[in-house]
Amino acid sequence: MTSMSVRTKRQRPAPPARQAGFSLIELTVVLVILGIIGILLVRWIGMETADRTHATQRDLLQRGDDALLAFAAIQSRLPCPDADGDGREDCAGALAVGALPYVTLGLPDRRASGIRYSVLRRTGGVLTVPDFDGATWDMSTDADLAALHDRAMTLQVISNSPNIEPAHQIRLWNTCDHLPAGSPTCDDLPQLRSNGLDLCEALRNASLLPTSAGFVHTLREDGSGEIAGNVAYALAIPDTLNPAPLHTGASLAFHSPRRPAGGPDHYQDKVHAVGLDQLWTRLRCGESYGPAIYAHANVAVAARLTTPAMHNYVEQLGIMLDLARANNDSADAGLVAAAAQITSATAGVLDTIGETFETYGAWNWRVAVATAGIGTAVGGMIAAGVMKGFATTYENRSRQLLTEFKTDQDFPRQSEVLEAAIEAEAQRANMLGIYPDAAARFAATQFGAATP
Repeated sequence: MTSMSVRTKRQRPAPPARQAGFSLIELTVVLVILGIIGILLVRWIGMETADRTHATQRDLLQRGDDALLAFAAIQSRLPCPDADGDGREDCAGALAVGALPYVTLGLPDRRASGIRYSVLRRTGGVLTVPDFDGATWDMSTDADLAALHDRAMTLQVISNSPNIEPAHQIRLWNTCDHLPAGSPTCDDLPQLRSNGLDLCEALRNASLLPTSAGFVHTLREDGSGEIAGNVAYALAIPDTLNPAPLHTGASLAFHSPRRPAGGPDHYQDKVHAVGLDQLWTRLRCGESYGPAIYAHANVAVAARLTTPAMHNYVEQLGIMLDLARANNDSADAGLVAAAAQITSATAGVLDTIGETFETYGAWNWRVAVATAGIGTAVGGMIAAGVMKGFATTYENRSRQLLTEFKTDQDFPRQSEVLEAAIEAEAQRANMLGIYPDAAARFAATQFGAATP
């Protein structure tokens, strides 16, 4: 083999090896996708956090509202605001706005200290009340929902004579002055004097007064800034970063709970307000206030007016019996008079007969006339007898009615007993209030049916 045949073939160079990994474009796409996912994740986490925060705030407001309602039912008033942040109410100086007194309310969550709270403390309001004669008079009202006063008073008739004298005098009844000896007094149990009925009275007074910006109120949700009305109390959780100006300082105004979040001012505050009518309904004032203050009292007054009427009716039956006796005596007199007329007519007939004999019959016609007089006298006797029968029946019936009414049935005494019982029930209703405790119930059972 020659050198020419033993040639080594020229080999082609091998292609360069491909590098593993992402290209720049692929890396850019991945980074964009990761960025979008990150943005969405951050927004989702933010929204979830905001939702949890809003839910927590709403739950906190609801628990605060429940605690306020329970406090009002037990204490017969609303708590005063917290002025110094210790969680306890401060009632000095008629403070109307501050922090929610969560310690006084028994709320274990200290986050409740961040709730803004305002209560209606309205005193000195004047109502123009119409009088019976068409005139009017001004009445000062007490609508301080954070103070417990004996406002709800019933009217009681005190002039109740069994004689003809009419019952006409009324006064405010003081149950505490008529508790029996040995039973708890109003000093021992203040709730016998001041209870939930007095809170209902304050709510009623507040509802009758005109709207005023000088007391806790809410604004309209349309953003006009106009007052929607005064409320019993309001709660607000201001936004931490951007609180609404109304929900800071000593302002008594609250935004509407229905105001939407957002807007140019990025509003995020949470508000819960309870109106006067709402608190009236939630405390069930309508079921207790009307019956205790008006219905029971009106029935008691009617019962007290009935008692003298029963005694007066006894007197009227006595007068009827006296008239029956007089008629009976008159009938007896009529019988005697008729008998005398018969005797007189008989004497006249005999005298006429004698004159006829003396005149040889010239006066015969007078005998007939005299005889007719006897007939008339007999008729008078019959009429007098009939009148005697009617008079006797009337007298017996009058005596029977008087005996049945006064002695057998004893309606006057029964009316007095009924009056005292109704009166006691009316006063017990005033003592029990809306949500009585065991001590108040026991004291109410000890209250007897004694009249003033």
